[in-house]
Amino acid sequence: LIGISRDITSRKLADLHRDQLQQELQQSQKMEAVGQLAGGIAHDFNNLLTIITGHSGLLLSLPEISPDVQESAAEISDAANRAAALTRQLLAFSRQALTQPEVVDVNAVVSDTSKLLRRLIGEDITLDTALEAPKAAVRADPTQLNQILMNLALNARDAMPTGGTLRIETGNVDLD
Repeated sequence: LIGISRDITSRKLADLHRDQLQQELQQSQKMEAVGQLAGGIAHDFNNLLTIITGHSGLLLSLPEISPDVQESAAEISDAANRAAALTRQLLAFSRQALTQPEVVDVNAVVSDTSKLLRRLIGEDITLDTALEAPKAAVRADPTQLNQILMNLALNARDAMPTGGTLRIETGNVDLD
């Protein structure tokens, strides 16, 4: 009986590494396709929102409409503006929108986002906000800041399956 052996460990590791890279590439391609789909939907949705915003603006500019109709038109306009903000988030997700940093009041962003966060986190979790009285200004892209808050809230929700309290607090600090 004659036996021959050969160490093929390095070949097996190379094959494993190649398979892993191939899976990562496929996942990346899937995410790119999802991003392109989200971007396309966001653009189409934005076109519809432009019509809604334009017509509600026309209604609001008419002096002869009743206060009830004016109130309804204002609600339509506000809803369209909130939907436009969601559209910007979709575009940012799909990386088809450039970030546009500007000086924003974090308190205002948290206040605006808190309505949506309450719906996202569910009834078992209480949302508590403690916003510092003076403006908490930062230079950031408001859409990305909004997205960060939503991601943190969703992570907190997942970490509290039996309920709890999510507290968002703002404050001014000096960093060196």
